[in-house]
Amino acid sequence: MTAAFDLHRPRSLDALHALLDGLARRQQRFAISAGGTDLVPQLKLGLATPEVLVSLGAIPALRGITREPDGRVRIGAMTPLATIIADPLLHAVAPVLGEAAARVASAPIRERATLGGNVLADHRCNFFNQSPLNRAAHGPCFKAGGDVCHIVKSAVRGQLPQCQARIVSDTTPALLVLDAELQMHSPRGERRIALADFHLGDGIERHRLAADEVLLAITLPSRPGRVAAYEKLAARANLDFPSLGIALARDGDRLHAAMTGIGVRPASARAALADGALATLGESLASANPVYDQDGFPRDYRKRMIAAYVRKAARRIGGDAWT
Repeated sequence: MTAAFDLHRPRSLDALHALLDGLARRQQRFAISAGGTDLVPQLKLGLATPEVLVSLGAIPALRGITREPDGRVRIGAMTPLATIIADPLLHAVAPVLGEAAARVASAPIRERATLGGNVLADHRCNFFNQSPLNRAAHGPCFKAGGDVCHIVKSAVRGQLPQCQARIVSDTTPALLVLDAELQMHSPRGERRIALADFHLGDGIERHRLAADEVLLAITLPSRPGRVAAYEKLAARANLDFPSLGIALARDGDRLHAAMTGIGVRPASARAALADGALATLGESLASANPVYDQDGFPRDYRKRMIAAYVRKAARRIGGDAWT
């Protein structure tokens, strides 16, 4: 059963930060909701127990897709994935983002789920994302407030990585090969950080977003000649999180691959366009993070599929001519 909480819907960034400041001073537990498609299941399972729920849905500054004067494309963090898929500007300059967004969950969920919410989606683990009864059966892990990692028994509290819950964002690999930048907003003002520098190496302390910050927008630089593709390994075509999510981009004679689904942080690798480049990228991605038994597919199979899915993405961006 979901515990009771107070709901707030601030209508501006100033009102949002005044609210967050008050919650912090009163030491109240709070959760921030974008589309709610990741948070609501956590509330139902008792994985999130906020006293206050803060919805971002009434803040206009967090929505919309625009072309900036310098050629960059700015995407508000609260822009629904369905909008990303259908947007003509993104289809022209970064179709791979629409490809990845179209692989998230299902069509009804994509009407609610947002780009920022998918980038910030909580990491998942078979031992954590369970009902209270199942979690109690094997004891709480670090992420659930306990003193053990059921994946890596030797993990010690306070020593990173403490939690091996895996990153499961579909859009993150596409955004990485597009060299995306994140724009954050707090009472101290705005700051920007490359998505490549955003993630941390732990399933609990996942990223560099401060408690009083919100993700304002994602920006994409202009790269007219770049082509990219996204491929996903999942048991079902809809609903499932990626067991592997791999994006591959070609920009001139350079290749850039990125992956989620394995490990606590995205894997990323670059190579010059040459004989053996795809094998090099596959090996780099496979060695970036350990593969643990926390998915429906066997560990060895998932690891073997990394190189296969790099090649699969390459064929979709003209790889038959240069592989």
